[in-house]
Amino acid sequence: MIDDKDRKLLDLLQENARLSNAELAEAVGLTASSVHERVKKLERQGIIKGYVAVLDAEKLGKPLVAFVRLTVQTHPQDGQKNGLLELCKSEPDIMECHNVAGEDCFVLKVRAEGPKKLERLLSAIRGSTETNRSVTNIVLSTYKESARVSPAPAHTEDLT
Repeated sequence: MIDDKDRKLLDLLQENARLSNAELAEAVGLTASSVHERVKKLERQGIIKGYVAVLDAEKLGKPLVAFVRLTVQTHPQDGQKNGLLELCKSEPDIMECHNVAGEDCFVLKVRAEGPKKLERLLSAIRGSTETNRSVTNIVLSTYKESARVSPAPAHTEDLT
């Protein structure tokens, strides 16, 4: 169970994971040692999965963003080997792969150098024996993109 102090720590760390324990402690009203223990506990619980640098993909030569919706012949079962899912795990231009409910089976977020690289990646995806259909949407502009997660508030019983 996380409390309001943990929520504040998580918010601060998502904003800047390089803050020192002393800076975090000052912001949440705790000692640096208690902040250190709380952060370690959040890591052990798997709430904090890791720390990353947020990079500018365009400046790194990957300006093209696309979402690829896929329908597959048979949905893979847990633990079952699947060429499409293996491709998603191994292909660095596939940023995200989501199993979804609805008309499609999977939605992929792709970042590529340009149309030719996207075309090669789509050929590999479509060449997968599992893929029945794909629909690609190329992003023209992005107004919000974030990896931040806002922790749910503590559950309190409704007294009414």
